[in-house]
This record gives sequence, structure tokens and C-alpha cells, in this order.
Amino acid sequence: MNKSESIQNLAAALSKAQAELPAVKFDSVNPFLKNGYASLGAIIAAARATIAKHGLSVSQLTFGEEGTAGVETVLMHTSGEWISNSISMPIGEEKGKSAAQVAGSIITYLRRY
Repeated sequence: MNKSESIQNLAAALSKAQAELPAVKFDSVNPFLKNGYASLGAIIAAARATIAKHGLSVSQLTFGEEGTAGVETVLMHTSGEWISNSISMPIGEEKGKSAAQVAGSIITYLRRY
């Protein structure tokens, strides 16, 4: 995890926002396991107004290095404070998919987590 020198304002705003965030409805079904889950779009839609109200924003930047695809998620506050974390996975081969398609699948998967 990386962070700005101080996260005092960010932490206070995040605490207030989390107290107001609604439960996200499951709007999708996993075709393999047949279980329900909340899509990334549903999560973003449910959180957008509340986090903005408290001066928070989220950005997810993609990166690739040495055969991996990854996402860095940055939580920012209007004070300029921020925290971030990165995660990546190797780009393997999948039958019928190009390397770009596999990387895209990995990035979509990691954005949810």
C-alpha cells in the first residue's frame, strides 16, 4: 500500500461515507457457479453519490510489466490525501483468446477485487 504523508482527512471522510453506503443488490449471475453477485457497474453506481458527497473519488489505473496485467486503485480526497494499492496477475494463454483479450479479462477481474 502507498499513501500520502497524512491521511487524516481522507480517513475521516471515508468513515462518514462508509456509514452511509447502501448494500449493493446482486444484479448478475456467475454462469459457472450459478451464484449471484453485484457487478462492478452496480457497485460504482451505488457508491458514486455517497463518496462524492464526502470529497472522495476512486481511480483505477491499469499497468503491465513482464508478462502481467494489473490495476492500481487510488482512493483520493479533496484535501489531496490519497491511498493506493496495486495487484497484478500473469497473462497466460487461453484457447481462442488473444493476449490482449486475456489481459482485458484479468483487468476486469482485478477491478472488482
